[in-house]
Formats: sequence, C-alpha cells, structure tokens
Amino acid sequence: MAQDISPKGNHLPSLEQLSALAKGRVSQNTVMNTEKWVKIMNKWRADVNYNYLLESQDKDTIELQVTQFLCGVTSKNGEYYSRTSLKNALSAISRYLQDIKPGWRYSLHNKVDFPDLYAHFDGLLKDMKKKGIGETKSMDGLSTDEIRHIIQHETLNPNVPFGLLNEFSFGFGGVDGNQFDLNIPFPPDPPGIAGPNHDIRKFLSLRSQKGKCPYLYLSVSQSANAIAQRKWYRDKQIADRTIRSMFKTICVECNIDIKGRNICNHSRRKTSIFELFDLGIPENTGMAITGHHSVGGYHAYAKPNNSHKREALSGIVNRLNGLPLLPSLNTTSVNIFFLLLKNTT
Repeated sequence: MAQDISPKGNHLPSLEQLSALAKGRVSQNTVMNTEKWVKIMNKWRADVNYNYLLESQDKDTIELQVTQFLCGVTSKNGEYYSRTSLKNALSAISRYLQDIKPGWRYSLHNKVDFPDLYAHFDGLLKDMKKKGIGETKSMDGLSTDEIRHIIQHETLNPNVPFGLLNEFSFGFGGVDGNQFDLNIPFPPDPPGIAGPNHDIRKFLSLRSQKGKCPYLYLSVSQSANAIAQRKWYRDKQIADRTIRSMFKTICVECNIDIKGRNICNHSRRKTSIFELFDLGIPENTGMAITGHHSVGGYHAYAKPNNSHKREALSGIVNRLNGLPLLPSLNTTSVNIFFLLLKNTT
C-alpha cells in the first residue's frame, strides 16, 4: 500500500487510493462486528416485512426503523441481547450507513439529530437494567497457578505440531490484528534454554515458505510423511470457529476447571493484563505493552479481586491498630470504620 500511494515526487492520489487509506484505518474486528450486526438487522427486517434496504429510506424513516430494531430484536433462541451488545449494534449500523449511503454524514449517536432514537433507546437500556435484563457476563481470566499448570502440560509440547500451535496460540494469540504499530521489546531466552523466542522461530519456520495463505494460524498437516519432512502446517487457514475457541479448548485439555466461568479467547488478554496489574507494573507501562489508548479501557481488565481487597483492608486494620494516638481503638471500632467505609461507596 505504501508503495502505491507514496511514489517519489509530487503526485495526485486517485480516489481509489484515498478510499483504501480510509478503509485501512478500520480494524478487522470492527469490520466483522459491523457485518455481523448488519446481517442480524437484515434478518429482523425480513421477519417484520421491511422488504427493502434501510439505506434507501430518508432520515426520519431510518431513525424510526433503527429504533424499532433495537427495541425489537432478539437472539436466535429468542433471548434479549445484552445492553452492551445493543450499544455495539447501534454503532455498527451507524458505521454502515456512513459507508453505504451517499451523502450521509450523520452519527446515530447524536441525540440532537436523532432525539427520538436517543430517548427510546436510552429508556430501553434503563428499563432493562431496572429489570435485570441483558446483563453482560464478564469474561474470566486464569490464575497464576493455572497458567503455570498449562505451560507445563503436554498440550503445549512444542515438539509436536498441535502442541507447538497451542503454545503459540496460548502465548501470543491475544495481540489484536489492528495493533500493527505495537512495538514490544520481547526479552531474550535465558542462555542455553529453548524459550519463547526459539519456539516462535520454530513455529514460523515449519510453515510453508512458499505458501500463499496470509493467515497466521494454519491447519496441521495430516500427512505423516510431510511432518517427517518438517512440513507441519498446511497452506490453509484454521476454521474461524476453531480459532475462536482455542483458548478454552486448551484449558479443557489441560484439565483446568472452567465450570461456571466465562472462558474465551479474550480471557487470555484479561489474564495477561491482570498479571501486569498484580505485579504492580505502572499503569502507563502496562498500557504500552497491551496497546490500550485509554485508561478506562485498561481499567476494565485490571480490576482488583477479593485477594487484593483483603490485602488492602488488612493493611488499613494493621495501621489503625498501630496508631499510638488511638489507645482505645479496638476490634469494635475497626468494624465501625469498615461499616462507614462501606456506606460511603
């Protein structure tokens, strides 16, 4: 792309080149999310006999029909979408209209341009919250002991094709595809030890060097002869469904108890960020490693658990009990302190 749009000397970029630049700034995850919600919306439109494209309508009709969609759509099994999902849906439809409808310069989030949409959608979200509907089930991470157990498990054996693939996925699959500008100085392997750097190079070297498949995760070869010739991976991408469940599959194969826990590929990211938080890594350093651009986004992962809370409160108790100016401080007064603390939050 850089060679096409940046030749030597002054030039006039074509409209196609400018369009490609605009599209290139949007992450693949955002594109996929938009496509998913447009598909869901069109299915809903067909079900309610709106047998024409949303983008063919005027502004007022679009406002009405988007409102109806958000308030009337349910999942395939008839359940409500979470409030977070509905917010994502609104953002996706807004992006879709901006991309597809000529002359459309509106954002569906603008409550001045779309007051009825804002009023109804805001009312829907508040009503759902009041009734306990559409609660988002947060993902769960792994403990340090669980990570250590998985790393030492045969499932991540780098000397066999599936093991090496699992090891690479478990350790490095959490970097988002749009983080092409994320630069992390990865530490070297210890002297005389085949560590992560060695296994990364090994994983990449056992891919087809003349292959045309651009994807990172390739399917394992089923040919014993090919594996013997160190051609472990075919020039074919692993199915998306398999990729989306790899982290959870690894946990199950390593006998990690995930019953009642929401374990998914994103759990890897939460686990790594929480480890940074647990180690006391400064916030700005953690964000530089994870690629977060906002403190709020980073904090969404680095939430203190009960152990952190107990440790902090124990420190307060010890400090209060050791204050020389409060000789009358006893267990009762400490309990009163915590009661006051609880009532102020």
